Amino acid sequence: MNENILYDCNAEIAARAAAEALTRRGFRVVRSFDLRSALTPLAAHSNCECPHHGTAQCTCQFVVLLVYGDPATGSGGAPVVVTAHSREAQAQVQIVRDADARPDARLVEQVLAGLFEAALAVLPCPAEAPADAHQAA
Repeated sequence: MNENILYDCNAEIAARAAAEALTRRGFRVVRSFDLRSALTPLAAHSNCECPHHGTAQCTCQFVVLLVYGDPATGSGGAPVVVTAHSREAQAQVQIVRDADARPDARLVEQVLAGLFEAALAVLPCPAEAPADAHQAA
């Protein structure tokens, strides 16, 4: 089963769309890490460069969501870990498997369905217009 989904938007939009879709399905979603929030402390490390852009002023985003099921329905226990990582205007959203903390397989399937729902609902990030686009009108 492929648990990697490409969203045509940045990770911030993808993470918000995924969290909203999963919340509508009755899951509790906790944002446990956000690269943009961590950048302020990281700015003190001048040698910390983005491997994709090669500069300290990277535009990448990385978000970790913990998705909890409802114990009343038997889908409690370990959360499903979802990450959203973007470069430019495309985000890879995936379910992370951890051998030490295995969530219920049914919960993983339901979360994956929610992630696909969010990917279909999100609008692509607007592309930058060419510099001469205004002159053509």
